[in-house]
Amino acid sequence: MVYRSRYIIFLCQAIPWFGKHTGYERLPMFVDRLTTNTQTINVQNGILHRILGRIYSIFRGWSNRSSYQMAAELKLAIARFLQPNSISHILYLEDSLPFLDYWKKAPTNLIGTIHLPPSQWEHNRLENLGKLSSAIILYQRDLGFFESYVGKNRVHFIRYGVDTEFFCPLSTEAQSIKRILFAGHYLRNATMLHRVIVKLAKNHPDLQFDLLVPERSRNTDGLLQLFTHPSVTWHKNLSDEELRHLYQTSYLLLLPMNNCGASTAIVESLSCGLPIVTTDVGGIRDYGGADIFPIVANDDDDAMIDLVEKYLNNQDLRNEIGINCREFAEEKLSWSTIAQQHLEVYDKLL
Repeated sequence: MVYRSRYIIFLCQAIPWFGKHTGYERLPMFVDRLTTNTQTINVQNGILHRILGRIYSIFRGWSNRSSYQMAAELKLAIARFLQPNSISHILYLEDSLPFLDYWKKAPTNLIGTIHLPPSQWEHNRLENLGKLSSAIILYQRDLGFFESYVGKNRVHFIRYGVDTEFFCPLSTEAQSIKRILFAGHYLRNATMLHRVIVKLAKNHPDLQFDLLVPERSRNTDGLLQLFTHPSVTWHKNLSDEELRHLYQTSYLLLLPMNNCGASTAIVESLSCGLPIVTTDVGGIRDYGGADIFPIVANDDDDAMIDLVEKYLNNQDLRNEIGINCREFAEEKLSWSTIAQQHLEVYDKLL
């Protein structure tokens, strides 16, 4: 189905450590397949963009912001002027909150996606958020909180998508050595991870743990104590194919979290049919937690260890959950489905 709605302008900022198959910045490509009029403005490096951003920062009275980000926002302002009836979508709202300073309350055809839970919002940033009139949020638990700033019925829930064609299962056959994967660092409960790995490794000397963590983020409590652990292998700077292979060949994803909105590691694991052991925080329930796969309370080490043991002792259960994870991703999280849901929200703003 092809939509013929208003012109859609995306402001997009690529996450440096994401590959070409990963990230919310994949959305414009899939929206473009369903509609006829889109434009994507990317944050770009280079001397011209730095100069443009610097000039715009002086005009707007900004300081301590990336010139490249500001150059992209200038292009957005120009595009909005040339297409006054367009829908403008800021994909990573938290990076562009000062852009809203232009308005007391922004027009409804400017929409931004909220990624971070309330614990990560400072008071002055919430004041900027209050100038927004339309928002998308990637999980439901804190929808009411953000509505209190944006406006009642002005915040729309749409899940974070995943490339289900690229991130796919390899096999449900048992691996000769069971490997458990941990990925990421932001809002992870690394101290819980440390405690759980130490106990599991003691009970299962043949168990191996793969920790995919950027090197700059390993100097934290919990991860530091695991740095020389004999059962732990560290990974960084993987290609798309290497990342996918880790998901495909792991027995479980072990991901204790302190908080989250939507998690890239969660959606990519679901798409690869990798069962997830995580904590009941943030948006976990919107991505199959407690429905598709069991979850545990945060900092409940015994419950997490018991759940891992249950999977280790029952290969059939592990495979059944993995199949359910993949089906959930195909039905709920494929980018084609998510793109259509975005277009339906845009139509509400017309």
